[in-house]
Amino acid sequence: GAGGERRVAIWTRYTEALGDLPMDLPPATPRGDHHARHLFTVLLRLEALSVDRDQIAQALHHEGIGVGIHYRAVHLHPYYRDRFGYQPESLPNALAISNRTLSLPLSAKMTDQDAADVIEAVRRVITYFCR
Repeated sequence: GAGGERRVAIWTRYTEALGDLPMDLPPATPRGDHHARHLFTVLLRLEALSVDRDQIAQALHHEGIGVGIHYRAVHLHPYYRDRFGYQPESLPNALAISNRTLSLPLSAKMTDQDAADVIEAVRRVITYFCR
């Protein structure tokens, strides 16, 4: 439907406009697969940045961009820590991904200007914090 087409259009704009920044964008959808385009989640390349993911998220919030953290590694949640004794370093790959993940706004209700505002703010913040 139109909502799905709108999400694809924004997804495509993000992919084209953010690919040169120190972040890994969502991979291409394999041929024949149908992607819901529910979350546009990037993995920040923290080694190229002078701050952590939470500081990037805070800076984007200051720019008026509502980013999300989808999702924190399961073993970091209190239940699993308390019940099973997991430490953050118990699952190093899950920890690394959890610490780098950031979801950008993606909604069928977003206008072209909304998408442009997200792109501009992400480019400004990430460029500012590049090492």
